[in-house]
Amino acid sequence: GNPYRSHLAAMLALARKLPRAASLLQVRPAAPRHLHRLPSHHYHWRGCSSGPKSDSEKAIAFVIERGYSEELAKGIVNALAAPGAGVPTGMLLTMVTSMAGRWEVGEDAGLDALAKSVEQELQAAAGKRTIRFQVRPPGLGTEPFECEGLEGMSIKDIAEHGKGSGAHMLAEYIECACSGVMACSTCHIYVDSDWFAAAGEPEEAEEDMIELAHNPRDNSRLGCQLRLKPQLDGMTITIPDGANNMFDHIPFE
Repeated sequence: GNPYRSHLAAMLALARKLPRAASLLQVRPAAPRHLHRLPSHHYHWRGCSSGPKSDSEKAIAFVIERGYSEELAKGIVNALAAPGAGVPTGMLLTMVTSMAGRWEVGEDAGLDALAKSVEQELQAAAGKRTIRFQVRPPGLGTEPFECEGLEGMSIKDIAEHGKGSGAHMLAEYIECACSGVMACSTCHIYVDSDWFAAAGEPEEAEEDMIELAHNPRDNSRLGCQLRLKPQLDGMTITIPDGANNMFDHIPFE
């Protein structure tokens, strides 16, 4: 079966409600906001260079233009083209355009969530290990719960796109108001002292934001910057009892 079926069902229903705005293709994209994407000039689509492109090739090119890697773009389009996905023949470009939402102003409509799901499947296929860790919620008497994710995923990634009940519970405690650009501190966590050396010290930019977080400690990290690795299998993190959203104080024009 299609491993992305549960993700696709909800996203395709949403995408079908959006206007088929082919004119979006004429708008130059804004710089990508998510850390797992790079500006589109980093990628070069190596599809057919002459003659008319197929619907799938156009869809892949469109996804790459949104800042995703060629491998991930192919995975996204393959997921949409798979039997059971419900995308009619010849409608792949229309579908990825709809799922991209108002991408020129950073308002995604499902493409990013599908990309994360595909990315995890690609990582699993590449032999990435599953890393498990314990989460202590804030407050006295609260029971810790277990989360898991593939190596390379951040704590933020697991809260937003992870699988299992642990990821859903983590999402109730961790917000990432700035989409992971270190401008809010809402994903602030504490790494247990026994595991902090393995997690590593924060870099200077992260440290600057931690100083503005709610009740920072020597073992503080930002969830958007702490990525899972084999050395962290079994670690414990604690959620602070409050959060400062510094993103609310950034003046936007």
